[in-house]
Amino acid sequence: MNYGKGLIIALVFDVAWLMGSPATTMGPDPMPPVQEVVADWPAPPHVKARAAVANLERVGRQEDSLKTYLQTHPSDVDAMAQLARIYAEHEWFDDAIGPLARALQLDPSRRTLWSALDRAVEGAGIAKITDAELTRRAQAFVEAVEMWGHGC
Repeated sequence: MNYGKGLIIALVFDVAWLMGSPATTMGPDPMPPVQEVVADWPAPPHVKARAAVANLERVGRQEDSLKTYLQTHPSDVDAMAQLARIYAEHEWFDDAIGPLARALQLDPSRRTLWSALDRAVEGAGIAKITDAELTRRAQAFVEAVEMWGHGC
């Protein structure tokens, strides 16, 4: 009987220890919230090429539209500034100088045009540009707009 009492007492202590232990009563630690991880895999070359072609086609349509508009509205300074902005956004700074030079011939008081011209000249890698060169580029731009869409 002593053995039975000892066994019951041991069983009571084991149950009390198991029931009173925070590790066993609370269960395992809660899992941290799952965060969705989106891998930033580089796009395959053919996907990048298609995106680049689509972007160039969009830019080409914008250029076509602006130059066609400038054929009928040759003194629209805003359209010239927009064309120069498109060129500068794509880092075609040398191409941006022509429309800016022509726009400044028409409206030399616009500070934003002078700032854009400074950035285009700097982006094109030209240390210094003369008034004669600006006049030549403005004239070349006017001729290019006049010839636009005529297969030249």
